[in-house]
Amino acid sequence: MSTPADKPDRPRRFFRMRLWLLLRALERFETTMFLRTRYSQPKMVAIGVVGSFCLAVYYPVWAYLFPQPYENLPMRLVCSATFIPLALLPWWPRRLRTHLPTYWYFAMTVAMPFFVGYMTLRNATPPWLMTHLACVMLLMMLFDIASFLVVFSIGSLLAALVFVLSPEAHLQTQTMLEYVPLLLFGMVGGATCTVSSNMAEQSRIDALTAASNNIAHELRTPLGSLRIAARAVARFMPDLIRSHRLAEREGLPVPEVRAQSLHALERSIGVMEREVTYANTIIDMLLLSARPIGEVPLSPLMARECVEQALRRFPYGSRAERERITLSPVGDFPLLGEEALVVHILFNLLRNALFHTDRAGKGEIQVFIEPGETTNRIRVYDTGPGIPPDVVPRIFNRFYSYASDSEGTGTVTGLGIGLAFCRAAMEHMGGGIACRTNLGEFTEFTLTFPHPEPGDRQ
Repeated sequence: MSTPADKPDRPRRFFRMRLWLLLRALERFETTMFLRTRYSQPKMVAIGVVGSFCLAVYYPVWAYLFPQPYENLPMRLVCSATFIPLALLPWWPRRLRTHLPTYWYFAMTVAMPFFVGYMTLRNATPPWLMTHLACVMLLMMLFDIASFLVVFSIGSLLAALVFVLSPEAHLQTQTMLEYVPLLLFGMVGGATCTVSSNMAEQSRIDALTAASNNIAHELRTPLGSLRIAARAVARFMPDLIRSHRLAEREGLPVPEVRAQSLHALERSIGVMEREVTYANTIIDMLLLSARPIGEVPLSPLMARECVEQALRRFPYGSRAERERITLSPVGDFPLLGEEALVVHILFNLLRNALFHTDRAGKGEIQVFIEPGETTNRIRVYDTGPGIPPDVVPRIFNRFYSYASDSEGTGTVTGLGIGLAFCRAAMEHMGGGIACRTNLGEFTEFTLTFPHPEPGDRQ
C-alpha cells in the first residue's frame, strides 16, 4: 500500500520514466543510423563518385539535350558537392569518422528527397517523376523503414517549403495527383521487401544461438574425458618421475630424460587442467549469451562475493595475468541480480582488458566496488591502449567488434556479442554499463546497480 509520502514522488517517477524511454528511443535510432551507415560504408566511395559526377553531368542533359521547364545549376552544384566528402572517405581523419553517420544522413537527405523532390515539383515531367521514384527506391535500399521515413519526410518537407517560397513556382496539380498513387505503391512495395534485412539479422542471431548450443554439447564430452585423463596423469606422474630417478641412481638401463623435460611434464598437467577449465568457461558464456535475458530470474546478491568469484574462476592464461589484476580492498553493496550474469559480465570485461593490454604490451587492471547514495558501482579500470573515440559509441552494438592495430586501422577480432550481452544483462538487472576512455592512456567500464528495495525479488 502506498503511503502519503510516496504520492509526491509519483509524478517525478512518471516523468523520469518517460524521459528514460525517450532517451532509449533516441539511442536506438542513433544505433540504427550507425548500423545502416556501417552496412553502406563499403559502397560510400562509389556512391560519392557517382553522385557528384551525375548531378553535375546531368545539367547539360536536362538543360540542352532534353530541355526541361526548370533547371538550377547553382543548386545542382551544391548538392553535387555534398557527395565529394563521401568520395574522399578513405582520407578522412580518425577524429571525423565518428560523425560519418550524421554526414551520411545529411548528404542523402539533401541530394535525394530534397533536391530531386524540389526539381520534381518544379518540372512535373515524366523524366523527373521517374527520377523521383528511382530515388525513393534507392533510399529504401540504403536505409531501414524508420530511417527512410525520417530522411524522406525531412527532405520532402524542405523541398515543399523551398517550392512554396520560390518565385513563379506553379504546381502541376493534376500530374502530381496522378503520381501520388504510384509513389505510395513504390513505398509500400519497398517497405515490404526491406523485411528481408530484418529476417537476415534474425537468422544470424538464430544461427549463432544454434551454433553455440551445438558446440557446447559436442565439446562437453571430450572435455570431460580430457579432464579425467589429466587428473589421472597428475595422480601417477610423480610416482613415474620418482621411479625414473631411482632407476637412474641404481644404474638401470633407462632412457635419459633431462631435468628440464621432467619439469615440463609436471607443468603440462596444470596447463591441461587450465585449458579445459577455460574451454568450459567459454562454453558456459556461449550458452548464457544464447539464452533470452528476460528468462533469467533475479535474487538478492552481494557485489564483492560476485566479483571475488569472477576473479577466482576466470581462466587466466598465466600467473602473470592474474597478478596484473587487483581488487580494491574495501567496498561492498547488495544488488538484485543473477550471480551467473554478473560473473559473465565481469568475465567479458576482464577478457577484453587482458586482451588489449597484452597487445599493447603494457597496462594494469583494477577492479573497484563502490557503494553510493543514488547508485552502486563496479568499475573495471585498465591502463592499456584505450579505445579510439570513433569506436566508443559503437562498442555496445551487437555484432560490432573492433581492435586498433599498430597502424590504427580496424581489425575484427570477435563476434561482437560480448559487450552487447553485457548491456542487455545490466538492463535486465535494472542497471547500466558505460565506458570512459582516453586513447593511449586508459579504459574504464562502469557497471551501475540500483539500490534494491526491501523484499525485492524477481
